[in-house]
Amino acid sequence: MTRRLCFLLALLSFNGCTLIDQNTFAPAPEAKAQTPPPPQVRVDPRTPLVTIDYQDGETPDYAGLLNSAVRAAVARYADVQFDVVSVVKDLSAATAAQANGLGVMRAIMRDGVPASRIHLGVRTDPGLTGSQVRVYVR
Repeated sequence: MTRRLCFLLALLSFNGCTLIDQNTFAPAPEAKAQTPPPPQVRVDPRTPLVTIDYQDGETPDYAGLLNSAVRAAVARYADVQFDVVSVVKDLSAATAAQANGLGVMRAIMRDGVPASRIHLGVRTDPGLTGSQVRVYVR
């Protein structure tokens, strides 16, 4: 008898409970998901050794500055490698950007760095107004 009474009390104690299903943990209809702002994408997280700005199609005089920077980098690390990256707003200016990057590469080679230690690249940055050539040290 006591066993039946315990069983009956156990059944009655679960009478007010509800079953757990997907609706139990669903968010309230008033709570709306907020969309996060789009992340800022950096073209390259590294800090460039030299940045050369090409504005209005003019070639700036960068030879002296580039020569000093390259000599300082080579003096510090004899086997240093350079990344010459042309950065443009969109790919419509990629051909001119490649020519600018090639000119900077030739200038670095005149400073005594072999071509095997210079790497060329082209990237886009929609936030840019003109074009740039950035020289990074590896």
